[in-house]
Amino acid sequence: MTATTPAGLPPVEQRTFSAAYERALSERPDDVAQLEEGGGSWTWASSFERARRLGGGLRGLGVDRGQPAALMLDNSLDFVHAFSGLSLGGMVEVPVNTAYKGRFLSHILNDSGVEVLVADDRYLDRLAAVAPDLEGLRTVAVRGDAGAADRALTGRFRVVPFAELESGPALDPVALAPSDLMAYMYTSGTTGPSKGVLVPHAHAYTYASREDESRPVPGDRILVTLPIFHLAGQWYGVYQALIHRARCVVEPAFSVTRFWDVVRRQGITVTVMLGAMAELLQQAPRRPDDADNPLQLAVMAPLASDVDGFRRRFDVQLAAVYGMSEIGAVLSGPPDTLVGGEAGFPRTGFELRLVDRDGTDVAPGDIGELWVRPSVPHTVMAGYHRLPDTTAATIVDGWVHTGDAFRTDAAGRFYFTDRMKDALRRRGENVSSFEVERVINEHPDVYESAVVAVPAELGEDEIKAVVVARPGATLDPEALTRFLIDRLPYFMVPRYVEVADDLPKTPTQKVVKRTLRERGVGPGVWDREAAGIVLRRGS
Repeated sequence: MTATTPAGLPPVEQRTFSAAYERALSERPDDVAQLEEGGGSWTWASSFERARRLGGGLRGLGVDRGQPAALMLDNSLDFVHAFSGLSLGGMVEVPVNTAYKGRFLSHILNDSGVEVLVADDRYLDRLAAVAPDLEGLRTVAVRGDAGAADRALTGRFRVVPFAELESGPALDPVALAPSDLMAYMYTSGTTGPSKGVLVPHAHAYTYASREDESRPVPGDRILVTLPIFHLAGQWYGVYQALIHRARCVVEPAFSVTRFWDVVRRQGITVTVMLGAMAELLQQAPRRPDDADNPLQLAVMAPLASDVDGFRRRFDVQLAAVYGMSEIGAVLSGPPDTLVGGEAGFPRTGFELRLVDRDGTDVAPGDIGELWVRPSVPHTVMAGYHRLPDTTAATIVDGWVHTGDAFRTDAAGRFYFTDRMKDALRRRGENVSSFEVERVINEHPDVYESAVVAVPAELGEDEIKAVVVARPGATLDPEALTRFLIDRLPYFMVPRYVEVADDLPKTPTQKVVKRTLRERGVGPGVWDREAAGIVLRRGS
């Protein structure tokens, strides 16, 4: 593929799911649009018709325009066409994290107010376990073994096979406004119960689109390995392919060992990587054919720790991006200007500020919380579902307070430094866990790492690093500490080092730092000061 001059996003009135499909159908109806290995392929025309049928089936179960329906599905084109049918019909999708169970699952189903759930059969036992706590759920459409549904859910819900959703009349797509809700996207709930982000159609479209960048273009092949219940997999993968009339290849999940084989087999040219994905690929053993692949652009959040090394090894361009459910993608870093560690430049259509705790703008180079205000209506969240006080505290005078800390350089690039809740303060100095992790990951025996705060005897924080060794390597905490002393300011060198087999992660490969904080300083955690390595200013 060749890069093109970006034309920019369409007027906000045209930033809806139905408008995006209309453009694809008018330009490339017979192009292959979506495929999954072993599951067939669909053109834009055939995928549109199947989405209409599934949408009609969901409408037949009682989901009217403006009402929510939940999808608890693994990555598949069934999932793609089900959420597409909801969107075309003006219904509201509630994607459910497939790792959820117990109160996490019942909270989302109750809070969203769904009466209809579409679920894979493997999750029915979890549903049965919380059935007594569910307040509004009435109908479950089962993908897979309907007999398993009868056994697990007998007498509790109306159960229909997924195939029956296609047996009735197809729905007619409705005229959508950019302010119409497309989804309740529930946050991960790391600081409390998950919050449902109210996502207007224009917000989802603006997040998904890269029409202000040179790629993707029609003919690109986009690989989706992130879960489709997550906005990055669904919108920055599946929806982005629709907007750009590119082919979408859906994988069940991200796999380090399978990734490059799929890229080669499917002729993948574009993909997005979140969390630890880029780092895991970078840390994998080298192969003679690493550079022999068709991938041309990998969009990353965060960037691989060794940007130039990743580029050379895999012969691929990298681009930075930053976004979140509440604001969409507001930063983007074009490949030709990329600097290691950056999150990109502000996208057109958004005002960005970095402020201190008093709401005063910070100077370039200083760390502040990111505030975002859209200049185009309906391109950030409409609020949190059923949480007016939380909404009012998050959106103030039109500014969305993200809770993320950044700094900028003289050229206007933004650099992510931490979640505000993950930032540390030690010896009177602010410490970015993200930046400490980048240096730890440079050690040749480190596979990946996470840095968290643990309580100090005299207040503020002590720093604990949880590290995973490369396969076949043995990590010596003291040797790692000596490595860090040569590369970090004294106050950033972790006091505690825990060597672990793995890191707890979400399905999108983000480390669950809350779990690591809760582990504290237990048996087997190496203490630098107990080993006689005490660092002070000038060390």
